[in-house]
Amino acid sequence: MKIPLKGKKILLYGDSISSSEYPCYKSALEELTGAEVYAGGFPGYTTSQLAKDAQLQLIFDYKPDIIICLVGGNDAGVKGEVGTFGATDEIPVKETDITKDYSGYTFIQAVAHIIEKIDKHYNMDESTHMLSAEDISSERPFLVFCTTLPQKRSNRFNKFSRSDNWLRKRDAVVECCNKYKVHCIDFYNLCDWDFSKEPYWVPPTDVHTNRGVFTMDGVHPNQKGYEDMARIIYNELAL
Repeated sequence: MKIPLKGKKILLYGDSISSSEYPCYKSALEELTGAEVYAGGFPGYTTSQLAKDAQLQLIFDYKPDIIICLVGGNDAGVKGEVGTFGATDEIPVKETDITKDYSGYTFIQAVAHIIEKIDKHYNMDESTHMLSAEDISSERPFLVFCTTLPQKRSNRFNKFSRSDNWLRKRDAVVECCNKYKVHCIDFYNLCDWDFSKEPYWVPPTDVHTNRGVFTMDGVHPNQKGYEDMARIIYNELAL
């Protein structure tokens, strides 16, 4: 779906990739779209933590026109920890109680909880995720969920470095977007980055030294990586 971006308030929600620690995401998206962009990521947070009321309140306080969620950077995605509502061979799970703070245990539950909490706050239903261009407003924001970017940590045996774990998280986000009729931007497939040329991330984090082609450190995008992400968002959304 195409929506107007110029002059709109866009909130980037997620972990460090969407945070002010890496300002290239905000600047690249602002330059391309003409929107006001707020980097609202929480460095180091898992998706379960991002599903908590305390973190979600940031969205409601900012009153965005568009919410772009990119989560999963701190979730390993190993088999048995992702879950499914029935679309994959992961362990079946149930939806959480959104009248309470998040207390689930799988990646897909946390993603679903975030979507449903946003629904509840704005009194949206399945028909209002996919708003018309004329309906986009701070009262009823347009929700976008992005699939998880690949990453490499420590070495090829690290669970964060395994391609099957990357794919498992990607499939869970797509499943949730299909289930709740949320616009999905599939970074996993649309970011055509050759991770064989990216470095392995080794702590401590260095937010200044670029060692890769599209990532600074195998996890966090560099200027080129963020510009590519902004281009994809623009191509997917811009009216």
